[in-house]
Amino acid sequence: MRNHLYFILFLLFGAGSIAAQEPIATINGHTFHLGDSLTIGLPYEPGEGYQTMAWSKGDMKIPAFAKGKLQKRIIPAEKDFFGDPIGQPQIIYFLSLPQFPKDSLIVYPEHAIQKGEIITAPIEHKTLYPEAVELLQEDYIPALIKAGCLTYTDQAIKVYAEYMGSTEQLADATSNPFEYQRQRATLLEKLKAAVEKFDLNRVYYVRHKLHTKGYDFTRSGYPWDDRLGYALPFLSTKGDLPITPFLTYKKKVPFISVPADRAESFEKHKNTLGLDLQTFYIRAYIRIAPGQKYEEDGSRLYKMEVDYLGLDAYEFPHCAYYHIGSGKAE
Repeated sequence: MRNHLYFILFLLFGAGSIAAQEPIATINGHTFHLGDSLTIGLPYEPGEGYQTMAWSKGDMKIPAFAKGKLQKRIIPAEKDFFGDPIGQPQIIYFLSLPQFPKDSLIVYPEHAIQKGEIITAPIEHKTLYPEAVELLQEDYIPALIKAGCLTYTDQAIKVYAEYMGSTEQLADATSNPFEYQRQRATLLEKLKAAVEKFDLNRVYYVRHKLHTKGYDFTRSGYPWDDRLGYALPFLSTKGDLPITPFLTYKKKVPFISVPADRAESFEKHKNTLGLDLQTFYIRAYIRIAPGQKYEEDGSRLYKMEVDYLGLDAYEFPHCAYYHIGSGKAE
């Protein structure tokens, strides 16, 4: 994506911006024109960089949900010794953002739209549990301890330490047993504070990739059963020796309600129209049960019982917009 030769040619030979309103493509039923104001979305993969856009000069953070004007420049084809063109002129599309007047955000419009990194539809939507917060990796150890599934073992302290402080300090504390003993009391207090702060009464959500059967026109939605895979994700802390909270649950979501027109647009977008297997990214809502039993078997896997409440389904892994439908657990 970052072809520096293109960027140099862009600066040396680029012609002026082509006139606005020139149509460039029709994607998912939308026709896009030069001069359109486009909204930047989130990276396709949560926590990673953008796959379909990059700055032409600098390496600033790309501002999610900012708007930029779609423009293009034509880089003339190179010429041989006799002055004849070699190959074809190159077309570069970019977004001009007013807050970055000295740089341009190079974008591949079709790929950006397909991956949701450019937003082309309304993103407001209602969720089953708007008050829910995401259960993050750094929450796993405090959650396990607060629920009674784990105790303040050296193993737990060392794993949680990887989410605190500087990388160099943590490397010393977790790899050097003498340094760990010097820092143990401080690390333990930080972990105890995190456990105290963790609220078992809250509704949390975990993100998950879920497969369902094809659309059911009688019930208006997508059926699911456990032959299609796990209802909830496998969780694990980071590091070479991770701790795994294994979510156990009794209820499940057998059906995701989706209006037919929304299902059709989703399947067209994903090129899965009419298939008997569909794939969604979900927010699975849970409450963590208190008063659980601590069992140590040396596996670093700890069962954590949750009350599975329901889910919201989305098109992309970040589960932030392009909502498809919902389902309640039963």
